[in-house]
Amino acid sequence: MSDDTTQPKDDAQNRIEWMRDGRQITITADRGRLTVTVDGDDLEFESHSPQFVTHKGDNFLDCGRQRLNDGTKINAQVGIDDRKAELKQLKEDSKRTHSLAYTVEQYAKTIRSDWGNNKVTKQRLSPNKTVREMTDRESELHRRVDRERDVPDDAEPGETFGFEELLDDPRTRDERDQDALDEAAETGEEVVITRSTTDCNDPSKECNVDHVSRVATPDGDIATRRTHSY
Repeated sequence: MSDDTTQPKDDAQNRIEWMRDGRQITITADRGRLTVTVDGDDLEFESHSPQFVTHKGDNFLDCGRQRLNDGTKINAQVGIDDRKAELKQLKEDSKRTHSLAYTVEQYAKTIRSDWGNNKVTKQRLSPNKTVREMTDRESELHRRVDRERDVPDDAEPGETFGFEELLDDPRTRDERDQDALDEAAETGEEVVITRSTTDCNDPSKECNVDHVSRVATPDGDIATRRTHSY
């Protein structure tokens, strides 16, 4: 397929449009999901959540099995040329229509034992977005909430919390690194980002544990410092 009109257009409604082989191609995005609409004399369809595919160096959106207006079934792949990065950004931007938050949800759990079943009431944090709807930043912080955080003490069902209330440091790894690099450039001294301990990596040393630090340096690098404990 060749382009009739090659200039897509953006508008304020998460939309990109162009003409291809006499058909109007419209891509919209909502909460992290793309929708392809094709409108032509011989073919009309709407496809949700198409997949990016590459064939012989050309980029397409795979829209699955569709029917031409005469009833013929086809494997519909919409050529997107050099718009792949633009469409991925459209998809990412659509996830920012509302921020990720967690609502305290109450549920019943049955605990089974040799003495019978006992039903107890518990609480959990329920996100207002699916993983697909989360931005890259939200996905990283969401994994930390899952790993590090239980329902806050004294929380009531229906109460809502954000990252700032659930995490001691609500920054991504890249954000922490950049803040440390900025501080190191300003002060002229190394700034420690994280500290940890690990097994000694040198059998010739009389130690069992090494102290490992990730630091930002004044010259703009992230370095690892390892110190043996004797």
